[in-house]
Amino acid sequence: MPILTTVVLAAGLSAAPYTHDPKLAEECRPRDGLPNTFARIQAGGPVRIAYLGGSITAAKGWRVKTMAWFRKQFPDASFEEINASISGTGSDFSACRLGTDVLNRSPDLIFLECRVNGHGGFPLQSVEGIVRQVWRSHPNTDICFVYTIGTWMVKELQAGKTPGFGVVMETVANRYGIPTIDMGIEIAKQEAAGTMVHKAPGPVEGKTVFSRDGVHPGDAGHGIYRDVVARSILAMKGAAGRRPHALGEKMHEHCWEEASLLPIEKAQLSSGWSPVDVATDPVYRDSFGRTKAMLRDTVKCSEVGESITVRWNGTTVGFSDIPHVGPMVIEARIDETTTKLFKRTQREMHRKYSRFFYLPELPHGEHTVTFTIKELPEGASLYAGQFLIVGTPRHPNTPAPK
Repeated sequence: MPILTTVVLAAGLSAAPYTHDPKLAEECRPRDGLPNTFARIQAGGPVRIAYLGGSITAAKGWRVKTMAWFRKQFPDASFEEINASISGTGSDFSACRLGTDVLNRSPDLIFLECRVNGHGGFPLQSVEGIVRQVWRSHPNTDICFVYTIGTWMVKELQAGKTPGFGVVMETVANRYGIPTIDMGIEIAKQEAAGTMVHKAPGPVEGKTVFSRDGVHPGDAGHGIYRDVVARSILAMKGAAGRRPHALGEKMHEHCWEEASLLPIEKAQLSSGWSPVDVATDPVYRDSFGRTKAMLRDTVKCSEVGESITVRWNGTTVGFSDIPHVGPMVIEARIDETTTKLFKRTQREMHRKYSRFFYLPELPHGEHTVTFTIKELPEGASLYAGQFLIVGTPRHPNTPAPK
């Protein structure tokens, strides 16, 4: 087992900002490193490693391969994996499910992978919210941002630039001292060198094929991801010690420091909704793993005019559904003053994928929203799952704000 140096820093980490250029790509920026993780390794564990991300993390790829690497590299320590990945989700959904899916299992290290899915809105609010949620309740838990790659990022990375959402994550990482690992830079380098094809439907003679679709790696691509993570982790080995992470002032006034999931049964439903039989319902089971993770308990309704009401104290609410045919139109009536229509359609026609959407950000405070079905295709049902609450949910019988 590699020797780790133990240091005692009772004052903890100061959260002093770093000055790395967020727009420039770099494979590893250790910043404050992973001192608590290495302390747990030195103590023999158990070291609980959480993987919070989307479909790239959900695959039996870099997640599985890096866990195997940890066990081989540090054979005197025990490791436990927390697989908190859900296909099609980014930092926004992750912030809302962090407590139930990750923090209740007391992780020592959290890998956050969401650059590819960083298009759900509320970028700075949600990424900073994840950090602050973790360290508010688990100050000795280390966080590491890991960046995967999609086809649209290749040219930017080859030019030494950080792709869009990565700039947000690097900005947060600088502020909070979080280490970052860009697994995409090595892929971009090999593609530029002509030894790799980023996207191909099958094998290419003499070259490594990264993926079939430009996003989800094959086994070789995941192996490269593992190797990048491994050498980056070793570069952070340095000092080990129990060092609580400090929070300091927020970057964004409305960061998602308070966010949670609200099960559908805790919302106020009109009479036309019925529970979904998750064992037999063909729509729910079409993409079962993703739908079960995203919607969990679910209701459905085939009648226009039926509604669901949610009350909360905060800034916004997300609605999870399965827009399997279209268009389905949902009206959101906010605080009895503002109305917004959401047209729900399915982009990938070959699967009935679960999805989610958010209300616009509101001033922080007490709010009520009523979602009403306005249009449905003939014979179709609207499926509704858990709500994503940014703030604190209120009981359905709580009086509406005046």
